[in-house]
Order: sequence, then C-alpha cells, then structure tokens
Amino acid sequence: MASDPVVRGYAEALFQLARAEESVDRVEKELTRLKNGLESSAEVKEFMSNLQISPEGKKSALFQIFGEKISTITLNWINLVIDQGRQRRLPNIIEAFFTLAQESREKVTAEVVTSVPLSEDLIQRLEKELSRASKKQVFLKPMVDESILGGVIVKIENKIIDGSVKHRLEEMKQEMVKTY
Repeated sequence: MASDPVVRGYAEALFQLARAEESVDRVEKELTRLKNGLESSAEVKEFMSNLQISPEGKKSALFQIFGEKISTITLNWINLVIDQGRQRRLPNIIEAFFTLAQESREKVTAEVVTSVPLSEDLIQRLEKELSRASKKQVFLKPMVDESILGGVIVKIENKIIDGSVKHRLEEMKQEMVKTY
C-alpha cells in the first residue's frame, strides 16, 4: 500500500464507500478503465494536470467521456479528487484502491496484457478460465500494450505466462543464435 497518507486516505475513503454499497468489483473495473485511459493518452494526462483548466471543465469532460458508463460512487469520488486538486495523484490512488480491494477478498487479481482491447464477453470468459485453473476467484485487470504484437501475457500472483508474439519471436531468435 502506498505510504503517502493523501493517497492512502483517498483510496480508503472510496474503498469503504464501495464496500458499504457492495460495489467494490464494479468500482474496481471502472477505475481500471480510468487508469488505462490516463496511462494510454498523453493528451488526457496533460489535460488532467493542466492547472489552467478549471475543475468544472475537467469534471465535465470526464462526464462526457464516461457518462452513464460509470457509477455515481466512482463519478462523485473522481469529482472530489479533482475539486481538491489531487488529479495528478489519481494513478497512485487507484493502485492503492486495487491493493485494498485485493486484500479484502479471497480474490486474486490477474493482469492480462493484450495488443488490442478485450471485449467484456472475453474478459468474463478469461476470468472464469483463470479462476478454474488457479482454483481461486480471479478479478481480471485488462491492459493494452501494442508492443507485444499479439497473443497475451497473464500476470497472476507471482507467475507470468507469456504467450505474446513478441516473446515467441525472441525465443525463436535465441534458438537461431544457438545454432549458428
């Protein structure tokens, strides 16, 4: 968990509210989408950090992006973070929330890296398959990294399963180097 008391405070506040509303899973999925959006776009990052843009402008833009796709709990919490000028810390706060959520349940988080975004149906199927294989309830945290070219990388607990095209090409290269 983050040692920064501000980060920890915002994460704990949201976690307690989400748990009281029995919506930790939903909030976690919404925050995953938000974090991926913040990390994948330099323009969004700059927009959120720009001090010349009013908090109302930032909140309005986020509402236009997420609108009805995000719960009232998450939207109000993001608005609070923006109102208090803490939007630069959002990625750290979100990670601290993920840690709290994972510690609170007998669920394990699996990061799944693909070169293209996964559909909701595929995310649910992967969660079921990984839960069956690990014999634990799995929460899937999808991430996009175009550099893997294709395939999938799964990070679950302390294991990494690299089925990416990039990894396979590197293995082939190593084999070719060995033979010459």
